[in-house]
Amino acid sequence: MAPMPSTSRVIRFVSWNVRAAIGPGEFPGTWWRRPDAGRLRAIVDALNALHADVIGLQECATLNVDGRRHDTAAELAALAGMHHRFAATRHFGIVEDNGRLSGSGLFGNALLSRLDISPSHTVALPVVPSGGFVEPPGADHPLAGVRYTDAPEGVREPRCLLTADVMGVSVGVTHLSHIGSAERTLQAAAVDASMPRDRSVLLGDLNASIESEELSLLRGTWTDAFEAAGVAARDERRVTTETGSRIDHILVRGLGVRSCRVVDEVGWLSDHLPIVAELEA
Repeated sequence: MAPMPSTSRVIRFVSWNVRAAIGPGEFPGTWWRRPDAGRLRAIVDALNALHADVIGLQECATLNVDGRRHDTAAELAALAGMHHRFAATRHFGIVEDNGRLSGSGLFGNALLSRLDISPSHTVALPVVPSGGFVEPPGADHPLAGVRYTDAPEGVREPRCLLTADVMGVSVGVTHLSHIGSAERTLQAAAVDASMPRDRSVLLGDLNASIESEELSLLRGTWTDAFEAAGVAARDERRVTTETGSRIDHILVRGLGVRSCRVVDEVGWLSDHLPIVAELEA
């Protein structure tokens, strides 16, 4: 008897922290005036060259400055000819160098897809109580032993998980806290609990390497696409940032992994490089 034909599909997933389309290097003052059409076009060209089907983006901004609106997720989706969803839990006022309030903005995650997207959901991720330590006393960190109530402005930023169904696969896009290992531990647990145990993909800047203590729960319940593709946890081929960190990830449940790699050929359009994985769904 002839073998039954395979019914699996290969879907190409990308995760990329696009830094609000302001480019790499030191974070600039009045950054909300830095996004431009040329950089957005270059990001889309890079994504199109990857033939991406589903894209998770972190650090997407929706800005209203001096009555002009800039929506990173919507503009990228329009240029790429893709569906999109946007989720944010952080709202901020835009204050110019002279102290003038010129507008407001949202910062969050986006999902772009060539495939149909179901209604999406935004999950606000938990934070450590204000009286808790940013990092425990004795830790090797400048804020070790400092409580959040006494920490500098900007240490704590609200974070969220964006989830949606894409052709029967549950896709999550997230960006965990940049400072605070205990907070990342809480957030990783919330992400894990918010997504199905099968046919799921998590795309994210988790601000921690896969072997870190704060991601131990995710290591136990998800398959690391890099590792499944033969790229070990401490492999330099996982480096995705200008500072040499390995903090961007694609994790899967119930799906096969054909390949996973860092896309270094696109250059530094952001302070992160994108990662791409071919998954069998």
